[in-house]
Parts: sequence; C-alpha cells; structure tokens
Amino acid sequence: MSTSKRERLRRERIRQAQREKRRRRLVVASVGLVVVIAAVSTVLFQMNRTTATSYAGALAPVTVQADGTVTMATAGTTKPVLDVYEDFQCPICKEFERINGAQIKRFAAEGKIKVVYHPIAFVNPQGSLRAAAAAQCVPAVSWMAYHDELFARQPDERVALTVDDLKRFAAKAGVTDPAVLSCMASQSHAAQVRQRTQTAFSSPDFHGTPTLLLDGVKVDDDATLTSSGLRGVLEKATA
Repeated sequence: MSTSKRERLRRERIRQAQREKRRRRLVVASVGLVVVIAAVSTVLFQMNRTTATSYAGALAPVTVQADGTVTMATAGTTKPVLDVYEDFQCPICKEFERINGAQIKRFAAEGKIKVVYHPIAFVNPQGSLRAAAAAQCVPAVSWMAYHDELFARQPDERVALTVDDLKRFAAKAGVTDPAVLSCMASQSHAAQVRQRTQTAFSSPDFHGTPTLLLDGVKVDDDATLTSSGLRGVLEKATA
C-alpha cells in the first residue's frame, strides 16, 4: 500500500473516531436531558399533588360525641361517612392536615360528606395522650380551632406535649373557659382516649395514623396524602 493511501486511510479513521466521539457525547447529553426533564416533571407533579388545599368558608356544625369522637356535618347529611383517625403528635397527620384538612372541611360544609374524627394516642405515649384528652375537653364551637392549633404548633414527635403547652394552645384558639382548662389539667378523658386507641388498633384496616375510612373502606395512602387523590375519591363517592 502506498504511503499516500495509508495516510488517507489514517486520516479517515481519525475522522471516524471523532464523529463517533461526537455522537457519543450527543447521546449522553440527550439521555441526561431526558433524565433531568423527567426528574423536574416528577417533582412538579408531586408538588402539585401535595399543595395545601384552602377553605375560608363557614364550617359544617361540629359535635363532640360522648365517646370522644367528633362529627362535622350539615343537618341531614349522614353519608358517605369519612372516618379520620389522627394523633396530635403524629408528623404525617400534620402533613395530611396541611394537604387535605381544608378540602375535608369544604366537602363537609357543602353537605357532601359526614366527617368523624377519632383522636387517638400512640406516637408519643405521654404527649399524644395528653393532647387527645385535652381536645376532648374543648366545646364543639371551638373544637376545630383547637384541633388545627394543635397540628400547627406540633413539636417534634419525641417531645411530649405538656399540660401547659396544651393550655397555651387553647388560648391561641380562643379557649379560655376555666372549666375547660381545669378539665385539660385533670386529664379526665385519658382513660377514654386509651380505649379509643385500643379499639382503633383492633380494626384490620387500621395500621397507624393518619388512617381514613370512607363508608368503612380504607382510603389508600396515596389518596390520603395527596390533594388530587383524596379529591378524586370524595368526588367519586359523592357524584
């Protein structure tokens, strides 16, 4: 093979190698761009699903029942029933309330669902019990405000709420009646909270807080902790 031919072949191989190198760079860049776009899309999608809902209207009437559960429903609304099991020291319950608390209030206020809250205690053995017992002391007209205040001011789950904490939160919620504060201090409803907690754990559909049951059927975790998921479940049930 002549020198000139070998040189042309050498140059062509160099050009081929350079073209292949550029192609590989383009492939890697394209794959990286796709991954970035997918990651951003996933984050934006999840952010949209977990955006806090809002409701500024009047609440449906609230009633504190003899067993310590609390109902929220307009007159004559009996179904569907949404049972909400919460622990006031449960961080995931706080997130659930941030995402879906307002949405539940709106559905109840529109007469579409009856909500039954079941305050239980197990995340922080002392603090959860104190909080649930204290909430049971609060009259119906202030119960939801106190409920929301407890979650808004929730400490680290390892830090047990004290009676003084609970009284201070009551003041923030506009609860100042000495009889209510005395009830909180005495923890007179603690035994009933323990019983509610035991009853909840005896249910095969209960695996922790928050747990939602719609007409006795467990709402899956994805719907419980996403605004679009729960909205879809409730709209389907009330269509």
